[in-house]
Amino acid sequence: MANKTISDVFNDAPAPKPLPMTALLEVDLPGSPGGSYGAMWTDLMDDIRRSIVQAIPVAVGDETTALTTGTAKVTFRNPYNQSFTLTGVKASLTTAQSSGSIFTVDLNEGGVSLLATKLTIDNGEKTSVTAATPPVIDGTGLVNVIAADGECTIDIDQVGDGTAAGLKVYLIGYLT
Repeated sequence: MANKTISDVFNDAPAPKPLPMTALLEVDLPGSPGGSYGAMWTDLMDDIRRSIVQAIPVAVGDETTALTTGTAKVTFRNPYNQSFTLTGVKASLTTAQSSGSIFTVDLNEGGVSLLATKLTIDNGEKTSVTAATPPVIDGTGLVNVIAADGECTIDIDQVGDGTAAGLKVYLIGYLT
């Protein structure tokens, strides 16, 4: 028998056989009852999905025309082929109103409000971020979930002195 180098040993060794995919899913990990990796994989994917924040911006009217009250000032659909879990909502104006009633906006899906406390923009302000009363998403049941291709509307419930213009509403959340 001839002397073999380490390289000869590695070169003569048979190639490793790939594991079938089912073997990868049945790895017995600590805390994994019965070696089922599927539940852990699902939890991991859900965590990743929730960590990818999406925003759906919606313009309500043009930049210069004064806004008026009314229902369904704009109608739009969830642009995703998956449901969208709403975790935040913001609004902004191009032109702030200076006085009168607080500018108030509602967001609906299928005719049902998604907000327990509606979006407001205080007089002299251009954003809801600084509002004295922040919006609250109605988290009861599935009210904060917009269905895939779900139809939404934005209502303007209240305006002040009639000078507010250029409303945009931003739906913030993740795909589910």
